[in-house]
Amino acid sequence: MKKSIILSAIIVFFILGTIIGGILIKNASDKDENMEIAEQNQEEIYDECTDEYKEMVESNTLVEETSAEGEKISPNCSIIFRRYYKDCGHTIEQYASIPTELVNKTEEDLQKQYEGWTIEEFSRNQIVLYREFDSECGEHYVLREKDGKVAIYLKTGDTEELVEETDIATEFLTETDRIELQNGIEANGRVELNQLIEDYE
Repeated sequence: MKKSIILSAIIVFFILGTIIGGILIKNASDKDENMEIAEQNQEEIYDECTDEYKEMVESNTLVEETSAEGEKISPNCSIIFRRYYKDCGHTIEQYASIPTELVNKTEEDLQKQYEGWTIEEFSRNQIVLYREFDSECGEHYVLREKDGKVAIYLKTGDTEELVEETDIATEFLTETDRIELQNGIEANGRVELNQLIEDYE
């Protein structure tokens, strides 16, 4: 009886051992298969990443090539012409919008378009061009009182030529302003002239 129990126990342990061993072996082989699949997937992902990386490198190269061409002028760019006149020592600035033919052009293209000018400032939104002239600026103005109104004269050498009579009545100005107008108030350039006119309006 004891022998049959022991024999039965051995058989049960053997069967259990075989079953457990089979399960462990199956799990191990499944794990190996999963590892192989993961490695294959990894290789595929790596290949995709490599392709993306190559594309990124190529696009960065294109970006670098584009930026190497230099900054380009935007359609909203403003251009300032700064002129220095040696005879009178005045600098006159003129503000303008960029001509359409210069939109998306480089600094080199701009220099070709404006030969004789020095590019003092160049960015996509603002350009400053400078040039010197061996003459007077031709924008020397004098404000005087004429028939009870403020009048604008253009001064060339010692002569003054009436340019415009404004609607600004001198009777409403201060005594100091009226005395200054009798003596003549000088303005160099349209910007300074316009500022003076605004002060009196």
